Amino acid sequence: MQTLLESSHREYRRIIGDATGRQAVLPVVITEHGVLSQFAQYIYLQRCMSRAWQDAATFAIQLLLEFSEANQRFYEQPRALFAAFSDALYTGTIEGRRDPSGLYWQARQPDDANALIDHITSFTDWLSKINEDAGLQLNPWKEASRHEQRLNWAAYAHRRDNAFLAHLLFRGEPQMDQSRTIRSRGLPNGHLTPTKAFPELKLNLLITDGFRRRARDRRGLVDLRNVLITSLMHYGGLRLSEALSLWCDDVTIENGEVIVRVHHPESRLAPDGKTNRANYLQERFGLLPRNQLVKATDSLFLGWKDPLITDEALMCFEVYFFSHDAGLEFAQLWRDYHLKQRAKPMVGAQHPYAFTNRDGQPYSHRMFRKAHQLAVERVGLKPGKFLGTTPHGHRHAFGQRLAAAHASALTIKNAMHHKSIESSRVYTQPTSTDLRNCMIELESALSEQHASTHIPQLYKE
Repeated sequence: MQTLLESSHREYRRIIGDATGRQAVLPVVITEHGVLSQFAQYIYLQRCMSRAWQDAATFAIQLLLEFSEANQRFYEQPRALFAAFSDALYTGTIEGRRDPSGLYWQARQPDDANALIDHITSFTDWLSKINEDAGLQLNPWKEASRHEQRLNWAAYAHRRDNAFLAHLLFRGEPQMDQSRTIRSRGLPNGHLTPTKAFPELKLNLLITDGFRRRARDRRGLVDLRNVLITSLMHYGGLRLSEALSLWCDDVTIENGEVIVRVHHPESRLAPDGKTNRANYLQERFGLLPRNQLVKATDSLFLGWKDPLITDEALMCFEVYFFSHDAGLEFAQLWRDYHLKQRAKPMVGAQHPYAFTNRDGQPYSHRMFRKAHQLAVERVGLKPGKFLGTTPHGHRHAFGQRLAAAHASALTIKNAMHHKSIESSRVYTQPTSTDLRNCMIELESALSEQHASTHIPQLYKE
C-alpha cells in the first residue's frame, strides 16, 4: 500500500558544481519549498558513487522526512524520534489493517533497514560537520524550511551526542571505539547460506541451444553477442553492467594473449589519447557516460560498482579468464561477432560500444536480461535469482569454480576485482552439495582411522 503522505518526492536534476560549468545529473529531494538544498549539496559531493547508492541515499532521506512529518507532535527530543524511526523501519507502522500515522510502511528486511540507517547516519555526519565548521547552531536557521529544520535538528543531536561521549576520550587510555545510539539490527548471520551459481553442466546447452538464432544464414547459428556477454560473466567473472560497458577497442591480442580491459566509464584516457572517456563521448558523439544516465527513465543506464582498479594509469582492470581456453575461444568469437553479426550504428547515431541491438544502438541491460531468460527457459531451466539462473549467477559460478580449484582468497579477490577479501566470501561459500560430500569424506576418513586403530583387550576370557 502506498504511503498517504506526500511530504517529498525524488527528481533528477542537472547540478552545476563550480565555475567550470561541470554538470552532473543527480537525484534530489523535492518538497513543497523546492529542492532540499542541504541534501543537494551532499549528493553532489557523492556524485562519483553509483546511481544505486545515490538513489538509496535519497530514498532514506525521503523516509526520514515522511516519518518526521507524520510524528511531529509526538517527539520533543531528536533521539526519541530517530529511535522510533529505526523501529518503524524494522517493524513497519501497520497494526492489523490500521495505521493512524498514514505511513502504511511494511516491515523491511534487516539488511534493507540497516542500509537505510547507514545512509542517514552518513548524511547527518556530514551535516553536523559543515554546521560546526560554519559556526552554525540550530536556532539561527530561521530561513530554513521545516524539512531543513528537522535535518538540522538531527545533525545538532548527532553533534551533541558525540560531544557527550567525548569526555571518555580524556579519562585514562584513549577510547578508540564509540557506539552509535541507534544500532543496526539483524539476524545472526554466519554467511553460511550458499550463493546460487549457474549450473556448470547446463552452460554449453545454454550457449548452443538457448542462444540459437532463429534465422539460419551465413552470420551463424547462435547469437554471438549474447554468448560473448555470458562468457565474460561466466569465465571472466564480470558483472553484466561491466560487460555491456565495453568499447570496440577494449579487447586486444597482446603477445598471443587475449586482453580484455574494463575501463572506468568516465576517467580513463580515451582512444584519441588526448582526453578522458566522458569528454570523448560528449565531444565526438554528444553522449553522456552510461553511468551518468537516469536509471528510472533511460534504458541505456549502466551502473558502476567501484571495482578494484588494477591499472591506475589507464583506470581499468583486466579480465582473467578461468579456464584459459575460454579466453582463447572468446577471442575467436569476438572477431566473428564484429565481422558477421554486430549491427553498426546508423549515421548520426554513432557510438563506441561493442555490443549493439539490431538497430545498431548500444545493447541495454533489460534486453540482455530478456534474452537470457528466454534462453534459460528454452533449455528447460526455470529463471530465478535463488536458482542461479539469472545473469548474475554466472559471476557466482566463476567464484565457485575458483574456490573449487583451491585458489587463494587473495587470488579470488583480485580475479573478481573486489577491493576487500570479505566482498568475495559470498561468492565462494560451499553449497549444500559440497557440505554433504565433505561430511561423507570425513565419515569415511574417520571409519578408516577407527579400523586401523588397535584396541587392546581389557578382559581375558
